[in-house]
Amino acid sequence: MTLDLDPGKAALGNPRLVQAIVQEMDGGAIPFERFMALALYHPEFGYYRKPGRVGAGGDFLTSPAIHPMFGWAIAGWCRQVWSDLGCPSPFTIIEPGAGEGRLATAILDWAEGRDDGFAGTLRYIAIEPNSPGNDPRIEWTARPPEPVGDGIVVSNEFFDALPVRVFDSTERGPVEVAVRWDGERFVEARGPVTAIEGAPPAGRFEVNTGAYATMRSLCRMVGRGAVLTFDYGYEQEELWAPWRTTGTLLCFYRHTAHEDPYVHVGEQDITCHVNFSHLRAGADEEGFVAHGPVSQAGFLWALGLRQLVDAARSDMGEYFARRRAMEALTDSAGLGRVRVLAATRGIEGVPPGFGSGQ
Repeated sequence: MTLDLDPGKAALGNPRLVQAIVQEMDGGAIPFERFMALALYHPEFGYYRKPGRVGAGGDFLTSPAIHPMFGWAIAGWCRQVWSDLGCPSPFTIIEPGAGEGRLATAILDWAEGRDDGFAGTLRYIAIEPNSPGNDPRIEWTARPPEPVGDGIVVSNEFFDALPVRVFDSTERGPVEVAVRWDGERFVEARGPVTAIEGAPPAGRFEVNTGAYATMRSLCRMVGRGAVLTFDYGYEQEELWAPWRTTGTLLCFYRHTAHEDPYVHVGEQDITCHVNFSHLRAGADEEGFVAHGPVSQAGFLWALGLRQLVDAARSDMGEYFARRRAMEALTDSAGLGRVRVLAATRGIEGVPPGFGSGQ
């Protein structure tokens, strides 16, 4: 005798999260932006409540997970800003979306491994409301801290996980995409026509309504210093280029990228490329000077990543580990195409990694 083995809502992901979303829909539709927010950030069942998302056993890799070298390079950049500001104490590094703290640990290890006074001035604040780490040197918080005098805000793949509105261009104008439950699965529905300046004439595109305000809030965290941002994305002209007709929304599940956010709900990451024009505008509004964006590959080459690899030649195991990491961090088809933006205030000139040719 065969049995009814249909898993029901569990076939679409976390069944408790699916049910929570269906209940909020209450027989109607919700904007895609709200669906994405629930899928990623539901206070009980959202994807970012899961530990172990990053790494070989997770769903995707980020630069800090490749090798501590990435953090060492950022630590060197932070130290240069500290020096340019006159070596203030305390000097605070704030990291929103810090995850389990791999980047923070690499930065603090690098600083403590040197005898130049930098480590003694450091205060590291990690903003992580979901699955924080346990490095005791780090101040863990679920909420933004009070503004500091001197410091740097460092974010890595933070903006691309903010919920986005999705639109389809039509003859009447951009139509917002909504999501409803048809009794078996999540399906898309058409929302209202919306006026959006400069919208692409055809195809699908996304708008991150929170990026500009979030960038401004990050800038307000430091009086003097910098905001250093690593993320996938483009400036608006390229992001909304006429040939880009399918948008940039991507999902990551067990190291497989795909374009269906309505499966593996609560069990996969959902990302969207960042509009760097909005980030630059937000920094400018707060009185910061924006530099870049440049590619992560160019940024790391300029900072001396190759020399860091060559310095390990006396230990061939470590040398090849660093060499493999260098290749991954600068791969033009992978992490190397991450874009890097620096916004500075109280610092003269162009910061390292953003000079001509980067």
